[in-house]
Amino acid sequence: MKPSRILSITPSGLIYQSLSGQTVFVDFEQCKQNFTKWLQFENGLTDEETKELEMKTRCVAIRDAFEDPQYIEFISEPKVRFEFKKTLFKDEYKEFRKLDLKINEVGWKTFDMG
Repeated sequence: MKPSRILSITPSGLIYQSLSGQTVFVDFEQCKQNFTKWLQFENGLTDEETKELEMKTRCVAIRDAFEDPQYIEFISEPKVRFEFKKTLFKDEYKEFRKLDLKINEVGWKTFDMG
């Protein structure tokens, strides 16, 4: 799903406005659970290893600053991707880092794909 703009980020999640104007909530706890399931699938982890990882991880999204466009994608249902495109008046990396830092400030992490 393509979001329009972020309205707020709190320890419980992110609220954004969709392109159609709807206000949507992304639950960070659910993203964390989805992230561990994704890692289980990608790495062949056992259920026990996955449960242990879920207790330790604070990851709610994946990010890549080397892709064009740069992005941060929340592992929600459906996934929500914020893309940072280069423009004449905007530094896309600065905007990318700003969102990543805000996620960190509220107690969560993103997983680096680059």
